[in-house]
Amino acid sequence: MRKSIQIISFSLCFIILMLSCGCDINSGSNKIISMDVDTKPKNIDPQLAVSDSELIIARNTLTGLFRISEDGKAEKSLCESVKVSDDRLTYYFKIKDAKWSDDRQITADDFVFGITRALSPITKSPYASSLFYIKNAEKFHNNEVGLTELGISATDSTTVKITLEKKIADIEYKLADLSAMPCNREFFTECKGKYGLSEVDMLYCGPFYVSSWSEKSIKLNRNNDYAGGEVKPASVTMTFGGTSDERIEDISKGVIDVAVIDAGKEGLAKETGLKTSSVRSTVWAIIINPNAPIAGTELGSSALIKSLNRTEIERSLTTGYSIFSGVIAPDLFVSGEKYGSHIKEYTQQVADVEKAKSEYMQALKEGNGSMSGASLLYVDHEKMGNIAIKIAASWQSNLDAYVNTESVSLEEMKTRIKNGDYTVALYPIGYGDYDAENVLKQFMTDNSDNIFGVSDPKFDSLMISAINAVSAADKANALHKAEQQLINGGYISPIVLSPTVIAKTPTMTGCIFDLNRGNFDFVNTGK
Repeated sequence: MRKSIQIISFSLCFIILMLSCGCDINSGSNKIISMDVDTKPKNIDPQLAVSDSELIIARNTLTGLFRISEDGKAEKSLCESVKVSDDRLTYYFKIKDAKWSDDRQITADDFVFGITRALSPITKSPYASSLFYIKNAEKFHNNEVGLTELGISATDSTTVKITLEKKIADIEYKLADLSAMPCNREFFTECKGKYGLSEVDMLYCGPFYVSSWSEKSIKLNRNNDYAGGEVKPASVTMTFGGTSDERIEDISKGVIDVAVIDAGKEGLAKETGLKTSSVRSTVWAIIINPNAPIAGTELGSSALIKSLNRTEIERSLTTGYSIFSGVIAPDLFVSGEKYGSHIKEYTQQVADVEKAKSEYMQALKEGNGSMSGASLLYVDHEKMGNIAIKIAASWQSNLDAYVNTESVSLEEMKTRIKNGDYTVALYPIGYGDYDAENVLKQFMTDNSDNIFGVSDPKFDSLMISAINAVSAADKANALHKAEQQLINGGYISPIVLSPTVIAKTPTMTGCIFDLNRGNFDFVNTGK
């Protein structure tokens, strides 16, 4: 591409799903791939991108030292070669001869600046904790050490040096995350606070660049100078806001090629002749405010959990949703392997209505206040609304506790949980993540991302053991002990496991779905 940025009109190892495979790389090339997504982008800065459209754009217009291939492996992208110290704590990454979309040379400093930005508390990146494997990264994020003590630097213009806190088995996968994307220091300064907010305030080094950005759609064109390898599609077009039914109809008519649909609509998509894939990615769990009257007491939280009629909740679930007793969804990853391949058995949470009633009455006697007027927050989603109603009905029927249900956006739910402005919430654990360890880290006492108010020394100790484990099996078993402690402590009660379902035209090939690294990777997609 190598054209001036001024003339560009512009703009979920891991869990990866190959929507199709085994195809000739040259078949179906040079096509326009189209999809519908939920939200319009606001910011395509990879350190701040959060919505589906923002993640997709960032993933497809930027690339890092590594990229995830069609077979789920971390392969070199802008990395030419790697040298590792004998103790496997220091890595030297030699970068390729590559250019940004405005012809600026990509240098080692671009990676240092990009990662430093992600870790800086000023940036407020939601992905900062995913970089804490770098030496002193967490301390730097918490303003405890300066930049010179952070374990990343440029030894020369083409070599990135990264020193780790401890040995890890999957650094290549971690360096494929959006949190590790490069950022040109000079260009970032030139943007004067607008980086990522418009087509002219962004540089691209990935397989595509943004050619147009309007209220109705976004188009990404192939970057013919992409240094990471061949790019199959000519372009990718995204539209916004269709329902699952509309998306299924549009795919069947060839209006779009691929989209995420509600799990309950997977049967309809198949009946229509579409291909589908799914990944078990999110656990919807009850989170209890530890400072709320009655509910936040040991007896009150125990009563709420023991009184749940899970059988009745299960009867209300649509296809694809299932009752679940773990905190970590089985298709999240641990050291590059699925968590569910190591952990298959969970301690089931059994209802005990009589004991729940006794505990609740005792909590009322001992507590100051009541649960009168309390609400159960749930994310604005039809299926979660039905589940929330069933949960509230259990508490009313079994405890005479009248709890309202309140629909909010996920962002509002996070804000209210952080501020303690809630009693109970039906929260999506693992949504937008791929790493099992990260899912539980957010509950650790000293984690700045802990919005739940959990403070449990035993859980923290179990998590430290999990963090220090190297092999996938050891890490998974350690994490399982930690998640059980989280449940046993009454901080969280898993309820429902929900999948992410993708529907696509039968002729589409080579599209990768990746929960956290940008949702969809279209570099090898054909049709």
